[in-house]
Parts: sequence; structure tokens; C-alpha cells
Amino acid sequence: MNLLKIKECLSLKGDYPSQEISKLSMDSREIEKGDLFIAYGKGVSYIEEAVQKGAVAILTEEDILIEDVIVLRVESVLESLAALAHMIREEFKGTVIAITGSNGKTSTKELLRFLLSFDHTVLANEESENNHLGVPKTLLKLNNHYEYCILEMGMNHPGEIRYLSRIARPNIGIITNIGSSHIGYLGSKEEILKAKMELVDETPTMELFVNGLDPLLAKGIGRKVVPKYHQEANTERMNVELACQVCEFLGLSPTEIERRLFAFPGVKSRMQKIEGKEKTIIDDAYNASLESIFYGLEVLSQYPNRKIMIWGDILELGDYSLEIHQKVLEKILSYPDIVLITVGEETALLNREPHFYSLEELKNYLKTFPFEKGDILYLKASHKIGLSKLVPYLKTL
Repeated sequence: MNLLKIKECLSLKGDYPSQEISKLSMDSREIEKGDLFIAYGKGVSYIEEAVQKGAVAILTEEDILIEDVIVLRVESVLESLAALAHMIREEFKGTVIAITGSNGKTSTKELLRFLLSFDHTVLANEESENNHLGVPKTLLKLNNHYEYCILEMGMNHPGEIRYLSRIARPNIGIITNIGSSHIGYLGSKEEILKAKMELVDETPTMELFVNGLDPLLAKGIGRKVVPKYHQEANTERMNVELACQVCEFLGLSPTEIERRLFAFPGVKSRMQKIEGKEKTIIDDAYNASLESIFYGLEVLSQYPNRKIMIWGDILELGDYSLEIHQKVLEKILSYPDIVLITVGEETALLNREPHFYSLEELKNYLKTFPFEKGDILYLKASHKIGLSKLVPYLKTL
């Protein structure tokens, strides 16, 4: 990529040399000779490191001069990042697939990546880099070596999916479901639906695949996906269906999809089964909502062994928090063979024991917990609670 093209994209004034740029990066650790370093936020602290590693240009809001380095001074790095990401996407000749929904985005993304990667080159967000920074950051890595780009898109306020869709211009869209996640910000499931449907606002001609079993999505536009594939893939059934049926649309045969599905290893902290000699840990603590907990309980009920559930707060529920936590508690208590332990501030409002406000308190309690051989230990909470951090400790008990 030439620097003059970047100048044109960002509508920069002044004279710049016709300098070739190897790649654009926001991460100073990834900078190599010939790169352009985008110094966003605290990234300004790493400008010197980027220069030492060979960056030939710096994009920044700071008014600085660096010897033998081209400084692109902009009013907003964030707006410039979006413009550059969009420019790179427009030059991409492959297929962009965008995935949004209240739950299951990352699992669907990782399964789709897995299924397509057998015979195609695929770029996708790392982990859950799915916001106004993560999506453009992923697009910076895009080039025509890849055939597919899979973008998970997250949101908790109206307008965010529209913003990301405008940058990424997806050819195919997937909406996994409409649940209660972020209902504290949006107020109702109907408003959550509107926010998710922003996916098609900028690209109305995209092929849209939606969860046909979701009551709200089933009433709207898009290909209504219903159960067809039955192979277990360590993730929620409809996430599997959506990924598989998109692959079928892209030309994969059902037989080949089933074969690949069988080999899927699952996704870390999403119904991830960790087998031990004495007990099995199911780490499902990457995130939580009423719907995903209900699904987890269904899976848990299939085990004949004793179940121990460590449940932490569901966040971003606003005024709905107590009501939703109570509904979850009622559901858990309907399973008589589940031993429940809670942790956090929101679950404390349920006034039940045993409850702990911190992971350290919980760890001390678990030291003396009477585990039995064959126990199934299920971890579920919003990501910020950090329940997955308990896994190494639980293995030692």
C-alpha cells in the first residue's frame, strides 16, 4: 500500500512522499520494518517502540516530529482507523461474513472459521475483538490472500452495528438470536432486535441468515434456519445450524460439513469440557445471559452424575437485573440434583447460601468442599466476574 493512497483516503493536506507501506497495525508488538503504526489512545506511549522496530510512518493525534519517520497528524485516530479499514475492505475480492446476536457470536464465528479453513484461507476476529476498535483492527490485516473474512460484531447501544456494517460492508449476515443481553441499555427485546437488524441497513442486498426458532427473528426478513444438522459440536444447537447452513450456501456438501463438524474442538470458556480423574469441569464462563444459562442447564441435565454449579453475576441488565437473576434461580432450583454456589454482587440480592462476594472467598470455601468422584462442576457468569480464572485452581482440588 502506498502512503499517497492513505493520504487520499484520510483527506490529508500537505506533501507526502510516495512511500510504500508494508502493513498497518495498532499493536506495537506486531510492528516490522516498513509498517505504519496507528497510535490510538494509550498507543501514543508505544510510538518510540514502533519506530525502533522499523515503522516508517505514524498515525497520531499528537503534534510531534520524529526524525526520518513520516507523521500523519489527524484530528481523530478512531475516524481515520474506520476510514482505512473501509478502504481495505473495499479492495477485498473475497466474501465478508458478519455475525451478530445476543449470544453465541463467538462460538458461531469459531465454528464457521473451522469449517471453512479446511480448504479456504480465512481471516476472523481474534477472541472477541468485536467492537468499534476490534472490527477495524481485524480489517487492517485483510488482503486478497484471504478468501473469507468473518467478523463478529458486538453492541450494547443503538447505532453500533450500523457503524460496523458501514465499515465492513458484509456480503453475508448471521443473527444468532435476540436475548436479554444488554437489555439494561436498550430497554426491551424489540429494541434489541432493531439494533441487531442495523446489520442490513448499509448492505440491504446481503444474504441474511437468522435463527428461525427465535420468536422475534422468525417474524422478520432473512433465511430462517431451522435444525437440520445433528452432530454434537460443543456449542449451542442453533449456532451449529447457522454455521453449517452458511457453509452449505457457500458450496460445502452436507456430508463434508458433518465430517468436519465431528472434529470441532470447541471454544475456550464456552461449554468447554475439561476432563479430570475425579471430576469434570465445564467452563462456560466467557459470558452469560438468561438464555445461555437455560441452554447450559439443558446440557447439564444430560449427565447422570451430581452437578455443582458455580454461578456468578449476569451484567448489563440495568433495572431488569433482579428480575432476570430470580428467573434464573427458579430455573436452577427446578433441577433437584444441582448443588448451587453463587458469587458476586447481583447474585447476592437473591439472599441464598452459600454465596461469596469474591473469588478469593469462594476459593477458600472450595478447599473444604466435599467433592465426590464423578462430579460435574459447571462455571457460568459474565466475563468480568472472572470465573474461568478458577479452572487451574479447581483442577488441583
